[in-house]
Amino acid sequence: MHISVYLLLLASAALAVLGARLAGHLAPAAVVRTLTGLSVIATAAMAWGLTALTVGGLGRTDAFQDRAHSNPVALASDDPVPVVLGVLAAGLLAGGLLRTFTVVRRRRAALRALAPLRKLPAAGDLVVVEAARPDAYALPGRPERIVVTTAMLRALPGGEHAVLLAHERAHLLHRHHLYAAVAEATAACNPLLRPVRDHIAFHIERWADEEAAHMTGSRPLTARSLARAALAVADAAPCGPQAALAYLAHKVTARVGALRAERPTSHWAVALPAAVVTALTSLASAEVTYDLARCLHVLHLS
Repeated sequence: MHISVYLLLLASAALAVLGARLAGHLAPAAVVRTLTGLSVIATAAMAWGLTALTVGGLGRTDAFQDRAHSNPVALASDDPVPVVLGVLAAGLLAGGLLRTFTVVRRRRAALRALAPLRKLPAAGDLVVVEAARPDAYALPGRPERIVVTTAMLRALPGGEHAVLLAHERAHLLHRHHLYAAVAEATAACNPLLRPVRDHIAFHIERWADEEAAHMTGSRPLTARSLARAALAVADAAPCGPQAALAYLAHKVTARVGALRAERPTSHWAVALPAAVVTALTSLASAEVTYDLARCLHVLHLS
């Protein structure tokens, strides 16, 4: 492979860094959508680059040469990837795919474990569960449910119940569980994206907070509801299931502070570097695809 394959891997790392920097300059909904898209592009670039290096490197091994009957000299001149680099790329690619499979399997198992909650009596989409601990979370799927414990309802005044329900309904309306799942999967495949995954998770909650503030017409009320719910559980972690989107799952103090400020807006000029890198990634991907096709031609026809 030529230098384009290494640029493709470098672009993946650059998108991870640039994506994380966008979080402070865009509105929550824009952050989630933009970072999710960049995560997919970065992961695809990394996987395609590693695939090309794997084919180029392992294609020069004696075992493959015996099967392919290709010309090692022609292959070496056309695609000078060291065997050791091919082995390393194969290991990284396999490890990433295995981690992704594990994350997806765990999320699906967690959602299946919540299936009994869908069968409980509901008032519309609301299921109230008797529990001594305050908690609330959105449960995606069919049928969609908002699960709230009796302790949470007792912890909040009646006027603040509307904030809680609006927050959780925003999760369901905007399919936030899909963004969260993509963020988890891409970070599992590409560990460089773990900071981006954390930004997505936080801004998913910020997105729902802003939707709740809009629906109730009061940012101060939304901030008070969130702060009161956090105080109700003291310093212990909320008990919401892993696959659900819990009301108190991410950085409550920062979220309350954001709600006390003005509604955020997006400044898209800061996204220009990420857009440039994305365009260059597309060009590098096209060249790597051409190089890979030529490599496969040499392997089979020389």
